[in-house]
Amino acid sequence: MDEIVCANTAFRYWRCPPQVRDLYPRLPSPEDGWRALSQSPFVVDILKTPIITTTVPGGVNYHSGLRTTIHCDDASEVDSTLETAMSFRVTNPLATLFTMARFVSPTDLVLAMYEFCGRFSVFEPTVAVEAELDKANEAAENATTESLFDLDESQDEPQWKRVYARIKVKEQVNTKEPNGQKKTKEVTRLKGTSLWMRKPLIELHELHEYASKMKRRKWGTKFYNAAQLVTGIAASPLEVAGILLLSLPRSRGGAGFRSVYVNDLTPLTASAQSIAGQRVCYGDIVIVNPTIMKADIVEIQGEVIHGSGAVLGHDAKRMTALQSMGYDVFLVTHDMLNDAEQLDAIVRSLCSRLELRYRCKTKAQKATEMELRAKVLCNWLEIGR
Repeated sequence: MDEIVCANTAFRYWRCPPQVRDLYPRLPSPEDGWRALSQSPFVVDILKTPIITTTVPGGVNYHSGLRTTIHCDDASEVDSTLETAMSFRVTNPLATLFTMARFVSPTDLVLAMYEFCGRFSVFEPTVAVEAELDKANEAAENATTESLFDLDESQDEPQWKRVYARIKVKEQVNTKEPNGQKKTKEVTRLKGTSLWMRKPLIELHELHEYASKMKRRKWGTKFYNAAQLVTGIAASPLEVAGILLLSLPRSRGGAGFRSVYVNDLTPLTASAQSIAGQRVCYGDIVIVNPTIMKADIVEIQGEVIHGSGAVLGHDAKRMTALQSMGYDVFLVTHDMLNDAEQLDAIVRSLCSRLELRYRCKTKAQKATEMELRAKVLCNWLEIGR
C-alpha cells in the first residue's frame, strides 16, 4: 500500500500491541488491489475498513466502503510518518491524533489524547490471536497483576504488558470414589483483559507544543482545545474518567477543582517508607488547596487493575503510609464515579477536608454532569470506530 494510513485507522494501528502485530503477515502487494488488501487478516482484525489515508494536494479523493482519503499536508511530511513492518506507512502518534480531529467527537479526541500520552492502551484480540497469546504466555498463570504492571524502562524497544484479572471458575476433577463420579472444585485463573500497559507514545509537552503549532490549521482549534484538557499521564481509562469528572469546570459537567495533579510523585518520610517499603508514592489524582498548602489524594480502584491480593496488599500499605503523613486518601471505584449522589458526597468531603467552598449544582449542571459521565465512562474499545 503506497498511501499513508492516518486518522482512526492509524489510531487502531498504534493501539495494537507489538507482540500482536508480529503474529500477522505483511499486507498484500499494491498490485493485488484494494479488495485483496481489505481481506487481509491485519486489515480485517485490526485496521478495519474503510481505511483512512492522507493524500497530497491535487491527489485523487476516494470515499467508499474500502477506503477514504483526506488532504492534510502536515500528516504527509516525512517527519510525520513512519514505515511499519507490515509494508505500509502510518502517521506518527501526534499526526494520527490531529487527523482524527475531523472524525471523532471533542470528548473522544480528549480520551484518545490521554491514551497516547498515558501508560496504557485498550485493545481486544480476536479469539484466534488470543489462543496464540495464551501459548506464548503460559508463565502468566504464575504471575501477579502487580508484576505484570512493572515495565522495564531500560529497554529501547517499547515494552507492552497485558493486565490480567483473576477470575474463579469451576472445574471437574476425577476422584477415587467407587461410583466414578467427578467432583467439581473452584479454582482461580488469570484472564487477559483489554487493558495493556506501556510507555507513553507521546510526551505531554510534545502534545501541547504540537497543538499550539497546529492551532491555525483546519481542525486546529478543536485539536488545541482538546489538548488543553490533557493535564497528566494516566494509567487507565478509569483514571481518565476520574480526572475529567473532578477537574472540568462545573459548566462542562465536572466538579470544578482547579489544582489537580495526575500520578503526582510524593516523597515519603522515613516512617512512611518503613510502612510502604518504598521511598516515594504516586497518587492517582492529587487535589491541592494552594492557599493552605494541603492536598488530598484520590485513588482510583479499578477491579481489573487491583484484582490480585498482591496488589491489594501493596495499595493498603501505600495508603497507610500516605495517611501517616497527614494525607486524606479517598478510594474511588467505577460505581462511585458512575453514581451522581456518591460522586457528590466525595466532592463535598474533598471540599471540607481542603477547606474549599462547596456549592450544590444546579439542575442544568447536574444534567451536564450526567452527559459527561456517559461520555467518559464509556466503552473505550469504541473510540475511533
